[in-house]
Amino acid sequence: MSDLNRIKVYKYKNIAAALAVMLLALVALSTSCGNSASGKKANSNKSDTAESSVVAEDNKDSVRSSRLTKNYKYKEMKNVGEGLLVQVDNAHPFNGTVGETEPLYSYLFGKDGSMLMAAAYPNDEARTEMLIQLNNLAVDFKGYCGLDTLMITSLMPDDESSAKTDETCIGSCADLMLNLNGEYKEFTGTEDYAWIPNNCYKYGFVMRGTDRLRYIGKEAAACIRDMGKADGPADLDTMLADIKDYTFEKPLYFTADNGLEYAGYFVPLGDGATTSIPVPTRADESEYKTFISGNNVDGYIVFADLSGEVEHNQDKDAE
Repeated sequence: MSDLNRIKVYKYKNIAAALAVMLLALVALSTSCGNSASGKKANSNKSDTAESSVVAEDNKDSVRSSRLTKNYKYKEMKNVGEGLLVQVDNAHPFNGTVGETEPLYSYLFGKDGSMLMAAAYPNDEARTEMLIQLNNLAVDFKGYCGLDTLMITSLMPDDESSAKTDETCIGSCADLMLNLNGEYKEFTGTEDYAWIPNNCYKYGFVMRGTDRLRYIGKEAAACIRDMGKADGPADLDTMLADIKDYTFEKPLYFTADNGLEYAGYFVPLGDGATTSIPVPTRADESEYKTFISGNNVDGYIVFADLSGEVEHNQDKDAE
């Protein structure tokens, strides 16, 4: 082959190699750009999803808020020491009224006459609404484990002359022990008996210490449970403190285990003889079911049931 022909062959080979390198470079650049675009699109989708979630939650609260404050009226409350959520101690003695009471005895039995629990003083009295829920709790506890060994040792003091500085004075507490074939044991809420502290909120109770049930109403008990889901263990004292951060205009919204939707808020004690409590109403001026209790210190706690008139099962199956 002549030198001229060799030069042409080498020239063509060099040109082909250069073109191959350029083609590989273009392919790599195209792939990189495609991945970058896909990444941006994915990130954009994630951002849109997050923003949509926030907007949806904001819209939900906005709808709830307008439902709460669109129509309302005022209730005048005279005594901050009245209600199921009063704080009672040496600095804040109970000065409210207990309301309707009944003897404990008939609530120790099921509808079929079977014994559910024992009592040290079966003729002691307490608030009727508390006794009804205590009986419901005892029925379901026996249904859960077959035990009828609960014992009520104390309800409400009957000495009217004593200073009312213990929460038992409000008539909605029940102190517990165990009656094991005539042998009395401390109630610790463990083993089979753990069912009671784990489920008492469904009946409107909270545990006070290890061996006392206090009835505070299902609304307040549901609020405490909801606070516990969000921020860790909560109790009555936690709820009474934290609810003060919420107002009628910006309430605490929560949903109970049985699906009921609530708005909770605090109204400070007024300067006059009464305190005006805003409560939501429907367009026809009928009221939503509303729970109101003074705290015996500086204001009122309100829970409004926003679920309307739909029937709900108040007690879900026990855990």
